[in-house]
Amino acid sequence: MKSPNISKMKSGALLFALIIPFMARAQDSTSVTFYGVVDTAIEYVNNIPQYQNGVETGKHSSVHFTNLTSSVPSRWGLRGREDLGNGLSAVFNLESGFNTGTGTSGQGGRLFGRQAWVGLKGDWGQLAFGRQNSMLLYSLVRADIMGPSAHGLAAFDTFIPNARIDNAITYRANFNGFKFGAAYSRGRNSVAGVTPAAANCGVDYGDQSACSSWSAMMGYDTANWGVAAGYDTMRGNNPVVNYEGLAAGENDTHWTVNGYVKFDALKIGLLYMNHKTDAAQGLNKTAPFNSGRSLGDRSDMWQLGASYRLSPAVTLDGTVNYLRYNNATESSNAWYYVARATYSLSKRTAVYVSAAYMKNKGLSANSAASGTALVLAQQGGNQTAVMTGLRHSF
Repeated sequence: MKSPNISKMKSGALLFALIIPFMARAQDSTSVTFYGVVDTAIEYVNNIPQYQNGVETGKHSSVHFTNLTSSVPSRWGLRGREDLGNGLSAVFNLESGFNTGTGTSGQGGRLFGRQAWVGLKGDWGQLAFGRQNSMLLYSLVRADIMGPSAHGLAAFDTFIPNARIDNAITYRANFNGFKFGAAYSRGRNSVAGVTPAAANCGVDYGDQSACSSWSAMMGYDTANWGVAAGYDTMRGNNPVVNYEGLAAGENDTHWTVNGYVKFDALKIGLLYMNHKTDAAQGLNKTAPFNSGRSLGDRSDMWQLGASYRLSPAVTLDGTVNYLRYNNATESSNAWYYVARATYSLSKRTAVYVSAAYMKNKGLSANSAASGTALVLAQQGGNQTAVMTGLRHSF
């Protein structure tokens, strides 16, 4: 008589033998990639004001680790694709941002705060569902030389590197260099908090438009030049509890036009961005303790940047940025100058040093060190930030 255990072992082996071909077939048509970036930096910042009861009591400097570096944000992720036949694929992306200085999750503490979506892709484009980037981000990616770094446009507007939306439906396509995109969200930012990454504006089941967001972009790219335009608008809710301070029916809107050109090792980018808000406090959260004075409800921003590959291992980047506040109670603007040098130790590892200088005027109080939220700047004052870091990609 055969042992029951032996019979079970034979049955299991047979089942395993039958499953193997199907597993191999699935692996042939499906690919999943694990990837990431670990980037850490130490920064020096001067002229940091100290306040007590709304009155400035002095200034100091600081040397510290920074969560957002002057290179690229740290992240890890999984991206996958399955061939469904007839040119159609199922695609997904799960991407988690984290802070190397503290080991905590970014984007308001979300597990997959950078991206978490699934979709279908074909010759007609890509349709995706989940937490995704706003089309404003895609419109900037070619022309913005510094990108979403601590010494980038975040110094003027922290929404720009945080232009992501929850509960989103997006469409993107590229037809022979012509690119298009659109996104809609109902409940644009579901995590409670006081930052652009956690704005406390989730789905309102009693109001279809409350906390909604939509964005669009279009552009054209060639091997040596390209142009793009992008638009993003988001709504508030009642009671007013979101980070932007928007009530129901009020909008916060960004739009941009930009372009770039390449000459062998040199790339030059030029962009313009307009920001307008209906919030009662306007743009004042960038200028503490205004005592009734106002920065107004609209700003204009320009950036001229260049990147030059000096050698296969050395890249030099720099930008000149200007922000003007319209409708302010007194003339207010800021100039921001940035220079960065990167040395590649290998294909995946690099070291860099970056220096930034912010010159504020009037009520403007933008910090040269946007990578650390608690680093303030003096109204109408100047500030210098210097950062050095190490980056590894996998």
